[in-house]
This record gives sequence, structure tokens and C-alpha cells, in this order.
Amino acid sequence: MNPPGQKAWPPLIIVSKKPGWVWWRDFALTLGMWALFALMLETEFEMFFGRYLERLGLGDFDTDANWGIFFRRLEPYVWLIVMLLALLGASTVATLHRIRRFLAEAPPPSLQAAEEATRGRIATADLLTARELRNAVVYVEADGTRRVEPRQSG
Repeated sequence: MNPPGQKAWPPLIIVSKKPGWVWWRDFALTLGMWALFALMLETEFEMFFGRYLERLGLGDFDTDANWGIFFRRLEPYVWLIVMLLALLGASTVATLHRIRRFLAEAPPPSLQAAEEATRGRIATADLLTARELRNAVVYVEADGTRRVEPRQSG
């Protein structure tokens, strides 16, 4: 149960009366998608249902599967899949090699506060003070120098 004054999650948009055009739009889109689906699978429909449709006298269908032609036409896509899988495997091996090499190396030395302050264009004392802050705001001035102030809670 939700406490009083708090809405249920997830927020649902509920329309009490749907406009008629929305129903007709949904109906037309659904019908169009089913027609597109039937056109895309025309050969499969002939192959699997053509025999039954011929018996009902609804047409003369070529129900010979021609598997050789089918697989010959499919061959370029199979080679594409093989190539993509090989590239995926090679990139996986390269990534694992990079991770293993990274974990075997010693961590880089830390920057000294003075060097880091120089690179960050901030005074060394201000940098050391900022590191002690739990929550801070960094302001970047027009000349590129930085100023750090504690963030006010609120």
C-alpha cells in the first residue's frame, strides 16, 4: 500500500475514453504489419501450407523445397556470421591479454601534490586543503585557474 498523498509506482497514464481515431490507427497498423509479415513469409507459406491449399483448390503452388538453392543463397550470410564471430573472438582475446598485462604491471607512481597543483593550475596549499574536504565545489576562473570551496549542505 502507498502512504496517503503518494502516487503508485510506476506512474500509469490511464485514459477513461479512448478516441476513435486511436482505435482505427492501431487496427490499421496491426493489419498492415500482419500483411507485411505474410508477404515476407510467402515462400515459407507455400512450402508448408501449399499442399493443403492445392487440395482445397485454391491454386497451384510449387511446394518443392529446393534446399540446395536455399542454402546457396544463404551462404554469404553464413560467412558473414563466421567472420563477425572470428572478429569478436579476436577482440575478446586481445582484451583479455591487455587486462592480464595491465594487472601484472606495477601501478604508476602517484603525482606529488606540487606537480598535480601545477598541472591543475591551483595553489599547492589549496589543493591539499581541498583533498581534506568531504564535499567541494571547484570553480574555474576565466584565466584557467581553479578555486575550491566547501559545498554548503542544504
